[in-house]
Amino acid sequence: MLALAVLTILAAATAQQPDPDPEIIALTVAEIRRLLNAFVLALPLPPAHTLRWSTWRRTSQARARRSHYQRRLGRLA
Repeated sequence: MLALAVLTILAAATAQQPDPDPEIIALTVAEIRRLLNAFVLALPLPPAHTLRWSTWRRTSQARARRSHYQRRLGRLA
């Protein structure tokens, strides 16, 4: 429970900061957990690789979100 609380606080703190890149969604609790697992628990990969993967993943999620919103708005019209 404590770990989830820490992750939630981290996600809330990053959500309040100005968005440096509108093409990427903000860090979520799940994404922070994945990053911590990748940096601390998993086999060591280069940090640059892990950060590129996270950026790609969040960009893909943002693209999917926009697509879903556009589809929902199309049904209303």
